[in-house]
Amino acid sequence: MPRSLHPAAFVPPGFHVENAVQDGAITVITVRHTSKSSQCPGCATIAERVHSHYLRRLADLPLAGRQVRLIVIARRFRCDSTSCRRAIFTERFSADVLAPSARRTARLDCLVHHLGLALGGRPAANFARRLMLPVSNDTC
Repeated sequence: MPRSLHPAAFVPPGFHVENAVQDGAITVITVRHTSKSSQCPGCATIAERVHSHYLRRLADLPLAGRQVRLIVIARRFRCDSTSCRRAIFTERFSADVLAPSARRTARLDCLVHHLGLALGGRPAANFARRLMLPVSNDTC
């Protein structure tokens, strides 16, 4: 019995697929976090007031022989705590999904890490290229 593939099966948990398109040899999936609030990294207060949005472009695991680019619609929140020094902060995601300022998802980063340990440098980068993983020699 054939099963259809839903784009939500390929994105990290806690995200909702907004759009998915194929752009040449790259699949671009736009996602948004499902939570309505975020915890302030300065004072741990839960904030719900959204200040603005911006896009984060991330590399992810390949899909059917194509590179995958995740575009995360990230939000900036206003911290309502009067004792907090941060007035505006960027929402944080689970460390097992996406680290702050990361350019790769955690699952891709783990695979690159293990390739680098096993093969090191140029051999790992050559093997990663064959696996459709976008990394350089220096990364491995």
